[in-house]
Amino acid sequence: MNASIREVAQEANVSLSTVSKVLNAKPNAKFTAATRERVFAAARRVGYHPNAIARGLARKRMDTIGLVMAYSQTSVTTDPYLGACLDGILQVNKLRRQKTVLFTEESWEDAQRHLPSYCDGHCDGLLLIIPRMTSEIIQILEARGGTPFVLVGDSRDSETLVTVDVDNVTAADQAVTHLITLGHRRIAAFCGNVDFRSNTQRMEGYRRALERASIPWDEELLFSGEYWPSHGYENARRLQARFPKREGRPTAVFCFNDSVARGACDAFVEMGVRVPAEMSLIGLDDSAHAVSRSPYLTTMRQDIRRVGEKAAEVLLGIINREIAPGFKAWVSADLVLRDTTGPPMRVYD
Repeated sequence: MNASIREVAQEANVSLSTVSKVLNAKPNAKFTAATRERVFAAARRVGYHPNAIARGLARKRMDTIGLVMAYSQTSVTTDPYLGACLDGILQVNKLRRQKTVLFTEESWEDAQRHLPSYCDGHCDGLLLIIPRMTSEIIQILEARGGTPFVLVGDSRDSETLVTVDVDNVTAADQAVTHLITLGHRRIAAFCGNVDFRSNTQRMEGYRRALERASIPWDEELLFSGEYWPSHGYENARRLQARFPKREGRPTAVFCFNDSVARGACDAFVEMGVRVPAEMSLIGLDDSAHAVSRSPYLTTMRQDIRRVGEKAAEVLLGIINREIAPGFKAWVSADLVLRDTTGPPMRVYD
């Protein structure tokens, strides 16, 4: 059974107020180093352990960060995005002596229903990891107020929301510009989930690179899908069916992430399309899919762990009133050259 501070005071032969000041490290409290050591020694002898919740309520700070994520796959830690992002968040929280509470749901609709339990005072703030555009959880959080939160992997337009994300527009622009620099002019786009903000931004980067190179926009080169290998695989087959003849067929594909690129690459190889001689492919993320097997993917590397670290740092900045509403933090991406991009094949090759 946990001892009380009264027992500590009796054991140390000091007042209750002195024990409270020592144990709670109150600023400007006046006591000697010897008194401090006597109180801590007495606490150890009587077996006193502070009640974290009571102390948190007293100082209006629980030193606890809540993570909200929705996922349906069997593992979070092995997910290319969630696992690395979680590692970064946990690292910062450990260094800053913050506890971490995981709120994991099957869907963002479930998260919205359970929102009151996330905001019951046990967490100082929340990190929402890749919320869906269709979810109303953000509007509800903004309307109720009181709980600081940061969007992670989501940088939707807002003057009040605080977001941390990779610079998707620039990363996509750089990926497509790499293909254009190699000589490609017919560049298809294999898209991701429409209800993720990143999909819209990566499409914007794709369009921006084409416009700068004066390459006409062509709706036939757009292939809808989701951020999974199976969608890349199916879109590669759809591309071949849509363009049965080499003339007019795209010579390169910008895949909106590496999962899509890996599926597409598998399909092209299976169909006898030489990568990159007949079809160049570039992805985005530099996830495990990029180097899971040959040919290894050329991609834009985003430091997802750094996204997690930055998100935790920003949330703590909000809690400490060092960061204002509307703050946006961007993590840049870098081109990683591997096996799947090269100059387009000439017609007579």
